[in-house]
Amino acid sequence: MTAASTIRLLVQVINLVTRPDRLDRMRSQLEIAGLSFETLVGVDGKKAGFESKYLSAGEIGCFKSHVNAMRRQKEFGAAYSLILEDDAVLSSAVNEKFLSEMIDLMERNKLDMLQIGFIDHFYSFSLRSGILEAVISLLNGRGKKDASGARFVLGEFRSGAHAYLVSNRLAEGISSVISEPPLLPWDDWLGLMAKAQTHRNIRIARLVKSVVSQASRSSLNSKIDSDIEGPGS
Repeated sequence: MTAASTIRLLVQVINLVTRPDRLDRMRSQLEIAGLSFETLVGVDGKKAGFESKYLSAGEIGCFKSHVNAMRRQKEFGAAYSLILEDDAVLSSAVNEKFLSEMIDLMERNKLDMLQIGFIDHFYSFSLRSGILEAVISLLNGRGKKDASGARFVLGEFRSGAHAYLVSNRLAEGISSVISEPPLLPWDDWLGLMAKAQTHRNIRIARLVKSVVSQASRSSLNSKIDSDIEGPGS
């Protein structure tokens, strides 16, 4: 990446020091994608000095790690940051050109956060809730088409915080006010923020189609490479 694009975008990979294997896999993927990155040492939830009746150690570590990534973005001064967990699996679509287009999309649509990866199989089409509800859900899921041709859904952040873009404005806001995890996991908390944006000056969206999957949750019954200490659990 050029110096100019690096200032515009900081790519961060959250990685526990106990998982160098995951970092190696991420390094290989990002090299293929032509992306430079920084490693952000993840917080081990078991050693975080924070206990919760509602969150697991992994969820605590994950929350704190993502807030630390926001602080790093603020410190670095990048306009945007791509935050990746160390078990993210990039599709061939993800490269410097794609990320530049997604940042342009965010700027055109005044978005503070754009989720580019989520757990797809959690949201498979179903008629269990009724035909009308299913059709409404399907239509809402088509989202809005941007000038780039990409489609996004405003007001949604789905399960999985393994790949998203965030503006410096929102990163600074979060890192300034959040010290300890609330009662929800990081992705659920972002989901609530996304839904509340009609009442607040925060705009969060997701791509209609996920372009980054998560190895540890690749299927409903996946037990691949799971951790309980922190990110990627």
